[in-house]
Amino acid sequence: MNTTIGTSSPTITAGAGRLLFERFMGRYEHGQIEPLLELFSPEAEIVTFEGTSRGHRAIGEWFTQCLATEGPSVLVSTDHFAEDGDVVRYEATMVSLDGVVRQVYGVLTVGDGHILAYLPGVIANQNGRSF
Repeated sequence: MNTTIGTSSPTITAGAGRLLFERFMGRYEHGQIEPLLELFSPEAEIVTFEGTSRGHRAIGEWFTQCLATEGPSVLVSTDHFAEDGDVVRYEATMVSLDGVVRQVYGVLTVGDGHILAYLPGVIANQNGRSF
């Protein structure tokens, strides 16, 4: 049985979602919370297995905790990227300043030039350390 989910094909061009993704990664690399928050809608949310962070204050606290735990990370490569309307999906390889290499993924919904929702995760830790 062949089932098709969705009606449109993801694009690989540098659309608005791709540019927002690149700004997001660039700001994460610098480890500064305020510039990151500028990319998020005031009502945005981050959804993780640990819970949901809603609004700039909670999102700022979430990023502060991530950066305290992992430190800033540098984008090594964008391994997969798809932009389909207001949804951006990516897989990327990142390395922290102390050399921890991680394969990560994310799904963002975007609108009016801002991130409305973000679902982040780690696929694999290449150094064998647990998070």
